[in-house]
Amino acid sequence: MPQHRRYLNGHLLLSGPDRRLASLERRLKLRCVVTPRVPQEAFVSLPSGKTRAWHPVRLPPPPRPQGWDVRQFVIEGPTSPRIALRRIRRPSTPLDEPIHRSLDYEVRAHQEGVHGSPTPVEAIHLPDADEGTYREQEAFRRIGLLEVERRWPAYRGEGTSVVIFDSGPGLTPTFDPQLVDVYIPWPVVVPEDFPAFREEEEPEPEVCSVRERRRMRALGAHVLGPGEMERLRALHGVMIAGIVRRIAPGANIVLVRLMTSHLGTTSYELIEAMRYILRLWRSQVAMSGRPVVYGSLVFNLSLGLARSSCETVQSCVLLDTMDRIARAGVVLVAAAGNLSEGRPENATEPAAYGYFGDTRACRVHVIPVAASAFAAPQEYAWFSNEAHFAAPGEDLILDCGLSLPGRGRYVRWSGTSFAAAQVSGIVTRLLSTGLPPDQVKQRLWEATLRPRSWDGVHLVQVIH
Repeated sequence: MPQHRRYLNGHLLLSGPDRRLASLERRLKLRCVVTPRVPQEAFVSLPSGKTRAWHPVRLPPPPRPQGWDVRQFVIEGPTSPRIALRRIRRPSTPLDEPIHRSLDYEVRAHQEGVHGSPTPVEAIHLPDADEGTYREQEAFRRIGLLEVERRWPAYRGEGTSVVIFDSGPGLTPTFDPQLVDVYIPWPVVVPEDFPAFREEEEPEPEVCSVRERRRMRALGAHVLGPGEMERLRALHGVMIAGIVRRIAPGANIVLVRLMTSHLGTTSYELIEAMRYILRLWRSQVAMSGRPVVYGSLVFNLSLGLARSSCETVQSCVLLDTMDRIARAGVVLVAAAGNLSEGRPENATEPAAYGYFGDTRACRVHVIPVAASAFAAPQEYAWFSNEAHFAAPGEDLILDCGLSLPGRGRYVRWSGTSFAAAQVSGIVTRLLSTGLPPDQVKQRLWEATLRPRSWDGVHLVQVIH
């Protein structure tokens, strides 16, 4: 199912020095959109008897950075966004402070439209699955987790924080508090049918219908319908958190609810959310007696913006932000994308920043993750974009964190989203050993299982 890039019509993103952004606003017919984008409330999971329960807390605002900023502008008048971008002059000399600019593209979680087996658009309910089935599933065996747990005392992610930018079930958490330590509802969630979205048209790739029919399987009553899938997509971030918790149970897991059940947001909202978490981390903002994020920091980005070619960066403001976050010492694990239906595709942004090495910091700190096939663990899944690393991403058993009405807690689903979550868990375990963030990607590479063929993919392994 082809996906066209969409952007907010009439909106621009600019990043650069504060004084140059202010000068541009005065010189051009641009108006900065000033809206409060800082969460006021979060929910923390605290012990309550033998279990855990959610407790609401107030979030004090962290200080905003000085000297450099990212701003969203609205174009006044009939000028098109692309013409406005061209009017913003490039630096005349290499010593001039640059202004980075791009359209405000839509960013989507890597599950919408072309999920993997069992069908491209539905998941399967598993009525007989339980916690044991989930914990001992084949995917965790293939990355070496079960063997490590049985043979060696291992680091479990202590002293690290994993921040997941994804969907959530609502403004208040209703899922199992064992899976997440902090739940932060982002104050701006973009609706799917937002009328300002405009679509960029591209030729649609041809897909072989014979192959598609043979891939689909008759699954009967256990296939989730459209209404159930909408609710399941709202739990996408919870399922990501469940995988990270399984692999790195000692980590501090933070889920930022950035998307609703349509699994979409804009690049500006993603940028603002990442910068906000970075400020919390640097200033050690605390609630309930502990910092919100602490220790080594990992960002899980099971989302992306389609990239048309390896030479083209669609959103250079997002690249600028990711580069600054990487230089701050954050490890960013990004899903490569589920767009390779019928032909191999480049990794989507932001995974592409690490795959192609767009900047030195991104080459070292951004880890792009593909999905490996269930039948051939060292080959790409049929839907997966290309990347340096892969983890099992086809026919996974996933924990929804709560029981779906009339169904249960566990489903079978596929996608590079869940492959990225496994790598986030492994990275977290590596960081808990004291390994510096700039050495994590190299250590991960050294421990992968090498593919047997030239067009295979390196399968990550848990390192004891």
